[in-house]
Amino acid sequence: MNKIRLAHVALFFAAGIYSGYNVLLAASLKHLSPVTFSLCRELVAIPLLYAWASRAEAPVRFPATPREWRYMASFGVVLGLFQLCFAVGVAWTSPTAAALFQCVEPSTAAVIGAAVGLEPCTLAKLGSAVLAGGGVALLQLGGAAPPPPPGPRWRAGLGSCLLFCQGVGIATYCLLQKQLVRGDDGAASDDDDDGRRAATRSSRARAREPWGPVTLTAHACVGSCVVMACAAVVDGAAGLEAPAPLAPARRASPGRRRSPLAYAAVLSSVVGYSLRAWANRHVDAATLVLYNAVQPPLTALVALALAPGSSTYGAREGGATALVVLAVAVAAREKQGRGKGAREGSVN
Repeated sequence: MNKIRLAHVALFFAAGIYSGYNVLLAASLKHLSPVTFSLCRELVAIPLLYAWASRAEAPVRFPATPREWRYMASFGVVLGLFQLCFAVGVAWTSPTAAALFQCVEPSTAAVIGAAVGLEPCTLAKLGSAVLAGGGVALLQLGGAAPPPPPGPRWRAGLGSCLLFCQGVGIATYCLLQKQLVRGDDGAASDDDDDGRRAATRSSRARAREPWGPVTLTAHACVGSCVVMACAAVVDGAAGLEAPAPLAPARRASPGRRRSPLAYAAVLSSVVGYSLRAWANRHVDAATLVLYNAVQPPLTALVALALAPGSSTYGAREGGATALVVLAVAVAAREKQGRGKGAREGSVN
């Protein structure tokens, strides 16, 4: 199996992880603030990620120059911001609204990648985005809408804006990540004088080395944790959420609180993000984000498997799944075709 196909397998496996996380998150938010849950998730995941990186990518690499520190800090802040937008957006709108906003995420990634000159915006990318968006829309618009969450009306509108910002944040995160895992983050400026070039040649060569996906995920989670902690303090002081961040959890059994947190930290943050970081070496950011649209139909299957009486899987769900699978197939075929053409061109 070539690396492009293996990357799609890794992304599909990660989508399955996040689909299970969606089911568990819906239950855990009844007892805990989404910001608190996200903060605890990062606190548990960080030591696990560094322990894994120390074995799989030893020695663990840390930023060595001010440029690397700035780039890594920006990377972690973007991760924390888009996770925060998703958590608060879901709490202020509904899971259905969050799923619908996933329709536009692949096309958003394609447009941003083309705008900054990192990835070409092809017809195949746009076609796969339309197919995936159609599948998610079919799944969500055909069912009964859940009642709006309690609170002032402005929260629903702001929550929708946050969900859109989450899509922009995911696209930005994937594009930043792509530069790091492929080793494109250490380009030197053209106006360096000869003496400075001689003094910093070794550090720039190191900066151009690709970062390990587990190490990169660990560093990003540190920045995300700082963002989550600041958000929890501000949110609690302003009284934007109920239950408030950092407040005691509502009455629930220890298992119902710990199981979702363990799943989110170990599988979602450690395994899922590391798989996506590795896959980003071999696929475009638009294709990476495309797998977010796989989650709604896959979540329906996971919910059906975990609680057979709580959901149904009929013609609408089957049609949505078929459209999303077709979208992934189009994206995968285009990427493999480009890779084959590049190999043939290098041979000729």
